Amino acid sequence: MGIIALLVFIAVTVIVNVGLRRDIAEALLLGLVATALVGGSRAPELLATAVVKGAQSEVTFAGMAFVFMGVVVQATGLIDRLISILNSIFGRLRGGPAFVSTLGSALIGLIAGSTAGNTATVGSVTIPWMRRTGWKPERAATLVAGNSGLGVALPPNSTMFIILAMPVAAAASASSVYVALACAGGWAVLYRLIVVWWWVRRDHIPATPEEDRLPLSESLSQGWRSPSIFIGIIIPVLITIGPLATWLQDDSRVGADGIKAISIIVWVPILITLIALVEGYSRIRQNNAHFRVQLQRDLPQFATVGISLFSALGAATIMEELGVGPQLSEFLASLNLPKAVMLLLVGIMAVIVATPLSSTATAAAVGAPAVAALTAVGLDPTLAIIAVLLCTSTEGASPPVGAPIYLASGMAKADPKKMFIPLIVYFVLPMIALSWLVGMGWLPVYVPTS
Repeated sequence: MGIIALLVFIAVTVIVNVGLRRDIAEALLLGLVATALVGGSRAPELLATAVVKGAQSEVTFAGMAFVFMGVVVQATGLIDRLISILNSIFGRLRGGPAFVSTLGSALIGLIAGSTAGNTATVGSVTIPWMRRTGWKPERAATLVAGNSGLGVALPPNSTMFIILAMPVAAAASASSVYVALACAGGWAVLYRLIVVWWWVRRDHIPATPEEDRLPLSESLSQGWRSPSIFIGIIIPVLITIGPLATWLQDDSRVGADGIKAISIIVWVPILITLIALVEGYSRIRQNNAHFRVQLQRDLPQFATVGISLFSALGAATIMEELGVGPQLSEFLASLNLPKAVMLLLVGIMAVIVATPLSSTATAAAVGAPAVAALTAVGLDPTLAIIAVLLCTSTEGASPPVGAPIYLASGMAKADPKKMFIPLIVYFVLPMIALSWLVGMGWLPVYVPTS
């Protein structure tokens, strides 16, 4: 029933949103109900569980928090002052904000594996900057959502550790997977930089005209406090990752459970909102009416983003309850295919499952049979893990349910359904191809022997 639920959810969402041209939030909500009905007599129980988990998810809260954050940083003018400084530095380069956004996603991916967190931290700065320099809202949001997968395509991340913990991965060491994934992730970053280069030329994105770029000294004098927005990103990262986090995990201080309870994607919008309110307090006081009008104008985004995330996460819960993972495992175990075909099949399967599920849930559901199927056809165990991770990294870019799609579209005020085909063409299918090329040995990846 799990596979049927997966197909029903995707079909209902696509038909209602694309065929009937209804709002994406409405389509996903109907998809959630349809998925629960697949459970038959268990439908009320499954729907109740989905509602509870969807409502309690930190991603649902974070999505709405980032919408509010975007309203505040715009209304206070903080983002305008920060963009002015960045524009003074990178504006002379065509597509400069998009290149910075891509490399920023890679850097965040090296320290935090969350696709939603990657979108949130990078998009909060670079989406407004891209829009100010000629990028269409949908294009800017598509880039940031597509780049969110670098949180899984680069080490370390929880998906990698889930697969490493499985008996099927016993022949691959954590260090070899870390190094090999860093190499494979490098190819993913390079590909994205090429996409940016192509979009810059296709969309005729210009360098910022010299008359629109303030001298660096002038932009700094006007907005020297605006880079404080990065404190809202740095503090949660330092507290949860790295030496400071290790020090705080001591039981005599905060403790491991306390640090684990701190969520980057929850605290980033909260801290940035507070910083923006403090930094822009004088502007709010001088133009209070404008601030209220902007809040009222953007309120509908809260409903769209919140309902969309709630429905997607709830549907994923139902599919897990109906056993989508074990059913796919049995299917793969029954096949006997050559390496090239198996690589392609596993890649497509991982992407399909990662569409409604998170990359970690996908790894838990199909990671073991996928790695086993690939090693059975002669793939090195480390490369088998890398191939699966590259495909599950499409989690955030897979329409119609990837959380980063709605986070990015909310920040860019873009129509999510206009992003669906570009996301598939430029980010989902290419990652399947990249995984296949790495698995076949046609793209070199260094795998340590010890």
